[in-house]
Amino acid sequence: MSKRLSGKVALVTGGGMGIGRAICEAYAREGAAVGVLDLKEEPAEEVAQAIRNAGGRALAVAGNAAKRADVFSAAETLKAEFGPVTLLVNNAMFNRYGPLEEQDEKTIGLMIDVGFKGVIWGYQAVLPQMREAGGGAIVNIASPSAVLAMKDGIMYSAVKAAVAAATRSGAAEFGPDNIRVNAIAPGPTQTDGALRVVTEEGWERRRERVPIRRLGKPSDMADAAVFLASEEASFITGDMLFVDGGITYAFS
Repeated sequence: MSKRLSGKVALVTGGGMGIGRAICEAYAREGAAVGVLDLKEEPAEEVAQAIRNAGGRALAVAGNAAKRADVFSAAETLKAEFGPVTLLVNNAMFNRYGPLEEQDEKTIGLMIDVGFKGVIWGYQAVLPQMREAGGGAIVNIASPSAVLAMKDGIMYSAVKAAVAAATRSGAAEFGPDNIRVNAIAPGPTQTDGALRVVTEEGWERRRERVPIRRLGKPSDMADAAVFLASEEASFITGDMLFVDGGITYAFS
């Protein structure tokens, strides 16, 4: 059986852990060469090495998704190693929940810079390469919070709503170049980072709210990202896929 992403070159921001790592590993299993961009070099290299050990192709790139120069540099490094980037996953995010009046300028700035500007820098960095290659696919990581109210999450909701808008508008703008843009909206997902801060009681509350009565796994999001990047989704663009066990529409 042929692999669904054979011949593709993917850049994944925030690829060193959690959902980003799961997507990197899933793309590699499906035949893509993967660039793992992460703020911290060690986890990025760990992911890349694991992929190489499994017989895949991967390159770790230390860089800050909030910095345009870092994202452009990552795209050029990946092109030099594997060829033009044809898949982009904008996954990197910095987030702090809390009442709005307690959010300081630095925190708000980081959320916007990483979570939204990082998406724009990703677009700008890979579009010329995708056009050179004859097309490509972009997957943004949004959130149900883009369409639902969230207590103590005004900034997070606003950033993810901006990502959803950039997904729709990107699909319209880049479509004539055979570049598709979609988003995934993950429900409650047990990533390593979330497991460090959410109590078992907190997870149980989340589980009870999900109609299918289980929590998400990073692999659930990775499976969706593979689908959206593959030819199976060749007529899908501008969409936001809710990978959330039904929680969004159950409570909307």
